[in-house]
Amino acid sequence: MKYLQNRKVLFGVIAILAILIVSGGAWFFLGSKGLSNQAGQTQSGSQSGDQMQIIGTLSPSDIGLQLVLRNDNKAIKFVANKLEGIKSLEWNFTYQADIPLSDQNQYNQGQKVTQEFGSDNPVILNGKTSYSSQFRELGTCSSGVCRYDTGVTSVQLEMKITKLDGSIYKVDDSINIPQG
Repeated sequence: MKYLQNRKVLFGVIAILAILIVSGGAWFFLGSKGLSNQAGQTQSGSQSGDQMQIIGTLSPSDIGLQLVLRNDNKAIKFVANKLEGIKSLEWNFTYQADIPLSDQNQYNQGQKVTQEFGSDNPVILNGKTSYSSQFRELGTCSSGVCRYDTGVTSVQLEMKITKLDGSIYKVDDSINIPQG
């Protein structure tokens, strides 16, 4: 009987040690990951070998960027025509729109909702010096029927530029939507 009690105690001690080792390893792994994330936040950029590349800012004119509204002001695209030395582009359009009438209630009347869309993956330029995105509706379309957002007064574009040397830059631009 004493043999069984000693065996239970031994298994209990082993189980506790195993739990401590696993939780300690998890704490160490997550803690070191958190520290590397904090380091990445203090020096924004991407790792290139042992060297950290700092994210810089370019003006829209540096890359020949133009935001273009469709004739009906219900769709937008961009054109960039000074892309020498640039490897890839990523972008995100953001705008504020009225909450659709069908979704309004006494608590959200007159409020706005943020809408956004952009590139799903980086566009690799392969030596191209200009690029034009496709028009994207300011709203949703399904089966050829579009429901356009209302109350849109401006659209913002945030673009991430990766140069051939691996350095990363950000370009911000916006356009006002004519009302009426």
